[in-house]
Amino acid sequence: MAKQNGKPTSGSEWRKPREDGYVIKLVTSGNSVRLRPVALDMLIATGSIPDILTPAAAKILWDGPDAGLIAERNEIDREFIALVNTIVPAAMLYPRVVDTPQADDEISLDDLDFSDKVAIYQLAIQPAAVLRRFCDQQKADVEPVHDGQDDEPATEQLSPDS
Repeated sequence: MAKQNGKPTSGSEWRKPREDGYVIKLVTSGNSVRLRPVALDMLIATGSIPDILTPAAAKILWDGPDAGLIAERNEIDREFIALVNTIVPAAMLYPRVVDTPQADDEISLDDLDFSDKVAIYQLAIQPAAVLRRFCDQQKADVEPVHDGQDDEPATEQLSPDS
């Protein structure tokens, strides 16, 4: 958060990512969600992460996600799935993830594709600045791309003697 006129950043500006979140379009489903960053250290400290997941969360917090190892083993670790399913509801502001969705602003974990859950998880455990930059990148206007005409040199016609 940048200082304005040499003044400290207001509390409301500090709270904004957690309270308001950012609208992100998910790649797999194409659906948009409002996400907030989730501080793994706070979830561990408050006991929001089940004890069985604390070692996995701590490892990710200190070492980073071990996605390469998961891919190499060609299987998905149960603890990782459980951690993702713990973080996703904490990260989603809209729609809310609940056990039995009834309202229009509610969904179940079952309504989300696993790759969307992993994308939400990966964004949610990043600092708020990363989530904000990701959101800004999605909004950025794309420069027009040259149509490719006249990029290649003209082809030479071979004479019938060749």
